Amino acid sequence: MIQQENYFIKHNDFILWRLTGDSELEAYWNGFIKEHPEMKASFDNAIAMFKGIKLNDNRLTEDELASILPFEKKKTNTIRMSVIRYAAAACIAIAIAAGVSVYYFNTHTEQSEMLTASTITGENLEAEDIMLITGDETNSFSNDVKVKIDGSGKATVSEADADESKVVETGNTKMNTLIAPYGKRAQIELSDGTKVWLNSGSALEFPSAFTGKTRTVSLSGEMYIEVAPDSKKPFIVNANGLNVEVKGTKFNISVYKEAETQSVVLAEGSVSVKNATFGEKTLKPNDMLTCDRNGWDTKQVDVNEYMSWKNGYIILKSTPMEEVLKRIGRYYNLSFNINDSAKLASKTCTGKIVLSENLDDVMNTVAMLASAKYIHNGNVIHLIY
Repeated sequence: MIQQENYFIKHNDFILWRLTGDSELEAYWNGFIKEHPEMKASFDNAIAMFKGIKLNDNRLTEDELASILPFEKKKTNTIRMSVIRYAAAACIAIAIAAGVSVYYFNTHTEQSEMLTASTITGENLEAEDIMLITGDETNSFSNDVKVKIDGSGKATVSEADADESKVVETGNTKMNTLIAPYGKRAQIELSDGTKVWLNSGSALEFPSAFTGKTRTVSLSGEMYIEVAPDSKKPFIVNANGLNVEVKGTKFNISVYKEAETQSVVLAEGSVSVKNATFGEKTLKPNDMLTCDRNGWDTKQVDVNEYMSWKNGYIILKSTPMEEVLKRIGRYYNLSFNINDSAKLASKTCTGKIVLSENLDDVMNTVAMLASAKYIHNGNVIHLIY
């Protein structure tokens, strides 16, 4: 006897029929239900589920994409990529990701002619909390936080959507750590008045007070920082092999361990960047330094492209699709496992993406900018390109 549970929603031909409306597949499934009337309830439930699918079919020309540019001045999730290949055969061979698949079907071709399409498929899992670690004490917060360290070493923590702030004692510890997991962000004002915006998937180690000859912190991940001026006490950021020294400036630094390239983008002032292998470079405003295993380089950039995330949006200018997905993945706690794909490598995005709380809005924008299709079905999302 056929197992009814999940039979239809995991069946290749059923999904293909519901997404394309193919008449031959419709005839097949109507006949199937006549032969298996005991499965009628499961069959109807599966059809109802697919009626909830959201589909974005927007495709933009280069001129339309260019028209977006003026407006620029305006838990844990696992996602796997599957390449779905259609071949002329007695049955359709399809690679399934995460137990659910998305299909393209060209109803204007002969039955023996199939398209090749690619899809990124993801499933939502549980989120993690922000953590403030002070000595032997760990404080957890489920929402984004703002932290302020006063002169006595006390940390006042304001959590989004919370009615009251929480005071945490840090005065008896030498170093503290603020961790923002994927999907969360944190802000902190250090004891000297320096302000830090900590991006998703990042950790900042900092002292309760800067008592030595330098003000030194350590970073993993990404932050935007506005360093309080102090000509007598340089501010130093140790970050995954990079040593950034400043006295008063604004810059963004990205040193995710899983990334092949690290970067420092300077908005104001001057910074000195040191590396044990490549030496030392001094940056001026609008300079971007990139560093990988082969060396480092500097160029002039629009700093807003690299700092706008702290204001709740990202600006894209012919940005590779793979890089866009990585940034969206960190922000919304989506972990992409992207296989090599020449088709994906050729995709770029130009425009502005508002990082709203609604993932559908964000992914629909990504799909529009990349001339792709977006489908959201329950806990599963699909981006077809």
